[in-house]
Amino acid sequence: MPAWRSAAVLLIALAASASAQTVDQVVERVQARFDATNDFTAGVAQELVMATAGKTVKATGSVAFKRPGKMRWTLAANEQTQIIIADGETLWFYQPEERQVLKAPFRAAFRSSTPISFLTGVGRLSEDFDAAFEDPPAGRFALALRPRKAAGELGQLRLVVDATSYDIVGAEIVDPVGNVTRLAFSDLKRNTGVDEAQFHFEVPAGVDVIEAPIGN
Repeated sequence: MPAWRSAAVLLIALAASASAQTVDQVVERVQARFDATNDFTAGVAQELVMATAGKTVKATGSVAFKRPGKMRWTLAANEQTQIIIADGETLWFYQPEERQVLKAPFRAAFRSSTPISFLTGVGRLSEDFDAAFEDPPAGRFALALRPRKAAGELGQLRLVVDATSYDIVGAEIVDPVGNVTRLAFSDLKRNTGVDEAQFHFEVPAGVDVIEAPIGN
């Protein structure tokens, strides 16, 4: 058999194998992969579509996660920088150019049923969300996830998953008013021993702190 035909047969077999998986099986493998990930770092491209303002803002940067509930985002767009840090107890949203930081309780901001909760290691896919397949890019799965609790109030989550490794390579979050945040991850590295210092935030001198308690 010619080499190109062998390759075509292999691709067809892989596609058939992938399509034979149920959504529950894919969710289980994504969760298992995530459970085996103590930390990860990645480059990130973000697109924020603001429905109420009628505009789109794009940003690029880096992200680091560490279980449980620790994360650091550094994003730059239009000469503005945003740094988001969670240490498992407190969420900090720092805008250096504005000389202010928003401070909120982590657990209140990321309840297990909120769409972003899975990415912070708080939620569990099979327990907190109803999942369905969507049309995916080639070589990937796309999972539409709806929170089971107060779904209309919490928004929606769409995950794009590598069909071989089951790593999350993209996400789309729609909030209750229709704003859309799209994330694309690149150069993902798992279990490298991310330095705890990345998740520690000290308020710089001269920066205003805005307390933003969030109800349960």
